[in-house]
Amino acid sequence: MSFFLKKYLYKPAFGLSFLLISSIIFSFLFTKTIPNFIFTDMNLYILFIVGILIFCIILEVVFFTLYYLKNKRLYAYPPKVKFDKIPYKGHPYIPYVLKENKESSPPTISEYPLHKGKYKFGLLKSNNLGFMNGVNGDREVKIPKPKDIIRVNCLGSSTTQNYLTFNNAIYSYPLELEKILLKKFNNKIEVNNCGQGGYNSADILVRFLLQILDTEPDYVILYQGYADVRSYLSENFKSDYSHSRTNLLELYPKLKFSTSIPKMPFSFMNFLINHWFPYNVRQSLVEIIHTQPINLKLDPSKGLDVFERNLQYIIDICKTRNIKLILSTYCNFLYDDVKNKEPFKTYKKITDKENEKIVMLSKKNNLTIVDNANLIPMNEKYFVDTIHFSHEGMIKLAQNFADVVIKAHENK
Repeated sequence: MSFFLKKYLYKPAFGLSFLLISSIIFSFLFTKTIPNFIFTDMNLYILFIVGILIFCIILEVVFFTLYYLKNKRLYAYPPKVKFDKIPYKGHPYIPYVLKENKESSPPTISEYPLHKGKYKFGLLKSNNLGFMNGVNGDREVKIPKPKDIIRVNCLGSSTTQNYLTFNNAIYSYPLELEKILLKKFNNKIEVNNCGQGGYNSADILVRFLLQILDTEPDYVILYQGYADVRSYLSENFKSDYSHSRTNLLELYPKLKFSTSIPKMPFSFMNFLINHWFPYNVRQSLVEIIHTQPINLKLDPSKGLDVFERNLQYIIDICKTRNIKLILSTYCNFLYDDVKNKEPFKTYKKITDKENEKIVMLSKKNNLTIVDNANLIPMNEKYFVDTIHFSHEGMIKLAQNFADVVIKAHENK
């Protein structure tokens, strides 16, 4: 069923046609059989409409049952945001950025496959640089940097940016890292979250050079992997990833249309519409900006070389600015439900190769590296899916980085 959904029903042309034809066939059979038993005097056209309604009710029951069995909770309609309230915008040099000083998408229960219903995404507000930073997201990064502050900037994609709410407490790994370091450095240190969900190494490189570098960090922590893989596995590879990604600016007409679709009376319709015409950007931003499907049979070696190049550029910039750069291997946890499935196995193999590149770069450039791929136990306790951390995983990741920052500062 899951395969049929992803391969066929999630595609608008097939999905819409399938539902329309199925409902017409069902309703036609309904009008030919049911009236002989019950609706003997009812108008044929009204019977046809009744048949479509019954078809939708049957699909609704089936959808709710299957959704609950898979997710252990009832389906909740993803909050729809008006087009002008979408927290993301296009950018001249990278696919998208968060709008500065704007509220995030509305609060919702997380859709992660592990610990279902345990975590929520809260309402946050971006800061002056267009990142989610600090407890509420809107803590500013002052430029120029105050002279008495040690500044640690965390670079990465969603595993860095991610905020989770658990038992009314807010967690992210940079938040947890700052809590640990503040005890050691007597409030003379700040940890900034400079992560953005969906960013690959090229996006991080560009934003680091054009914006984050201006914040004058003393330490930069780079936790990055996985997000590049989709471009490795897209046809006609180009080293700037332009073969597989587009700018959010080009998708504004589609987003305007998607966000204008009203809420349907049946949940299965809303579920499918959100796949046909994504209207919850938090859940679908990466899907929207990618222009090609994944081909798992492609050789990722060219992409891996570009990944290495991009990280080396970040290393070179940090060296010239006397910034202490801390690298990390990337965690990819294949839990029981996915460990024997594609594309999870392929992604894991490629992520392992990215980690080999990261280790090689640390040795080549004499950099500190935290081997989180081996330090963090591959256990459901620490993850909400294959790559994103639970609140306990965030705490563990933060402690591993804190140990290195403290040691590095003591050795200065």
